[in-house]
Amino acid sequence: MKTLTMEKDSLSLTPTSDVDKAVCLGDDYVSQVRNYATLGYTPQRICNLLNLRGAKRTALLVRVNLPGDVYYDAYTSGQALGEYNIDAELAKRAESGDVDAIELLETRKNERAELDLRKELFGV
Repeated sequence: MKTLTMEKDSLSLTPTSDVDKAVCLGDDYVSQVRNYATLGYTPQRICNLLNLRGAKRTALLVRVNLPGDVYYDAYTSGQALGEYNIDAELAKRAESGDVDAIELLETRKNERAELDLRKELFGV
Protein backbone atom coordinates (compact mmCIF):
# COMPACT_ATOMS: atom_id res chain seq x y z
CA MET A 1 0.00 0.00 0.00
CA LYS A 2 1.36 3.45 -0.94
CA THR A 3 1.81 6.00 1.82
CA LEU A 4 2.42 9.74 1.46
CA THR A 5 4.78 11.01 4.13
CA MET A 6 5.53 14.69 4.65
CA GLU A 7 8.32 16.14 6.76
CA LYS A 8 7.89 18.15 9.96
CA ASP A 9 4.25 17.32 10.63
CA SER A 10 4.75 13.54 10.37
CA LEU A 11 1.76 13.30 8.08
CA SER A 12 1.07 9.86 6.72
CA LEU A 13 -1.93 9.24 4.51
CA THR A 14 -2.98 6.00 2.95
CA PRO A 15 -4.99 6.31 -0.26
CA THR A 16 -7.97 4.34 1.00
CA SER A 17 -8.34 5.46 4.59
CA ASP A 18 -7.49 9.16 4.70
CA VAL A 19 -8.21 10.58 1.27
CA ASP A 20 -11.52 11.98 2.50
CA LYS A 21 -9.59 14.18 4.94
CA ALA A 22 -7.96 15.98 2.03
CA VAL A 23 -11.33 16.87 0.51
CA CYS A 24 -12.88 18.59 3.55
CA LEU A 25 -11.08 21.89 2.93
CA GLY A 26 -13.06 23.24 -0.01
CA ASP A 27 -11.56 26.11 -2.00
CA ASP A 28 -11.97 28.76 0.70
CA TYR A 29 -8.27 29.49 1.21
CA VAL A 30 -6.91 29.43 -2.36
CA SER A 31 -6.18 33.15 -2.68
CA GLN A 32 -4.62 33.31 0.78
CA VAL A 33 -2.39 30.32 0.02
CA ARG A 34 -1.23 32.03 -3.18
CA ASN A 35 -0.53 35.30 -1.36
CA TYR A 36 1.45 33.60 1.42
CA ALA A 37 3.37 31.50 -1.10
CA THR A 38 4.32 34.73 -2.89
CA LEU A 39 6.00 35.78 0.36
CA GLY A 40 7.93 32.50 0.45
CA TYR A 41 6.08 30.85 3.34
CA THR A 42 6.08 27.07 3.73
CA PRO A 43 2.81 25.10 3.72
CA GLN A 44 3.21 24.50 7.47
CA ARG A 45 3.56 28.23 8.17
CA ILE A 46 0.57 28.96 5.93
CA CYS A 47 -1.50 26.52 8.00
CA ASN A 48 -0.42 28.34 11.15
CA LEU A 49 -1.27 31.76 9.70
CA LEU A 50 -4.68 30.49 8.58
CA ASN A 51 -5.18 28.90 12.01
CA LEU A 52 -5.93 25.52 10.44
CA ARG A 53 -6.07 22.53 12.76
CA GLY A 54 -6.88 18.86 12.49
CA ALA A 55 -8.43 17.61 9.26
CA LYS A 56 -8.28 21.03 7.57
CA ARG A 57 -4.55 21.32 8.27
CA THR A 58 -4.02 17.80 6.96
CA ALA A 59 -6.08 18.60 3.89
CA LEU A 60 -4.08 21.71 3.02
CA LEU A 61 -0.73 20.00 3.57
CA VAL A 62 -1.78 17.17 1.27
CA ARG A 63 -3.40 19.32 -1.41
CA VAL A 64 -0.45 21.72 -1.87
CA ASN A 65 1.60 18.66 -2.83
CA LEU A 66 -0.88 17.10 -5.28
CA PRO A 67 -0.13 18.22 -8.86
CA GLY A 68 -3.32 19.38 -10.54
CA ASP A 69 -5.04 20.37 -7.31
CA VAL A 70 -6.21 23.99 -7.04
CA TYR A 71 -4.09 24.46 -3.88
CA TYR A 72 -1.00 23.02 -5.57
CA ASP A 73 -1.52 25.41 -8.48
CA ALA A 74 -2.07 28.36 -6.14
CA TYR A 75 1.02 27.53 -4.09
CA THR A 76 3.36 26.99 -7.05
CA SER A 77 2.10 30.06 -8.92
CA GLY A 78 2.51 32.10 -5.74
CA GLN A 79 6.09 30.91 -5.37
CA ALA A 80 6.82 31.79 -9.00
CA LEU A 81 5.22 35.23 -8.61
CA GLY A 82 7.32 35.92 -5.52
CA GLU A 83 10.51 35.02 -7.39
CA TYR A 84 9.43 37.16 -10.34
CA ASN A 85 8.79 40.17 -8.10
CA ILE A 86 12.29 39.91 -6.64
CA ASP A 87 13.88 39.48 -10.07
CA ALA A 88 11.91 42.41 -11.50
CA GLU A 89 13.11 44.70 -8.73
CA LEU A 90 16.69 43.51 -9.15
CA ALA A 91 16.44 44.08 -12.92
CA LYS A 92 15.30 47.68 -12.32
CA ARG A 93 18.24 48.29 -10.05
CA ALA A 94 20.62 46.55 -12.45
CA GLU A 95 19.45 48.80 -15.31
CA SER A 96 20.36 51.83 -13.24
CA GLY A 97 23.89 50.47 -12.82
CA ASP A 98 23.71 48.80 -9.41
CA VAL A 99 26.58 46.28 -9.60
CA ASP A 100 25.34 44.27 -6.61
CA ALA A 101 21.92 43.91 -8.24
CA ILE A 102 23.52 42.73 -11.48
CA GLU A 103 25.54 40.07 -9.63
CA LEU A 104 22.61 38.94 -7.51
CA LEU A 105 20.32 38.71 -10.53
CA GLU A 106 22.87 36.53 -12.34
CA THR A 107 23.33 34.34 -9.25
CA ARG A 108 19.57 33.87 -8.89
CA LYS A 109 19.28 32.98 -12.59
CA ASN A 110 21.98 30.31 -12.26
CA GLU A 111 20.51 28.90 -9.04
CA ARG A 112 17.04 28.75 -10.59
CA ALA A 113 18.37 26.88 -13.63
CA GLU A 114 20.06 24.36 -11.33
CA LEU A 115 16.95 23.94 -9.17
CA ASP A 116 14.72 23.52 -12.23
CA LEU A 117 17.02 20.84 -13.62
CA ARG A 118 17.19 19.08 -10.25
CA LYS A 119 13.39 19.10 -10.03
CA GLU A 120 13.05 17.79 -13.58
CA LEU A 121 15.57 15.00 -13.12
CA PHE A 122 14.97 13.95 -9.53
CA GLY A 123 11.64 15.49 -8.52
CA VAL A 124 13.35 17.39 -5.71
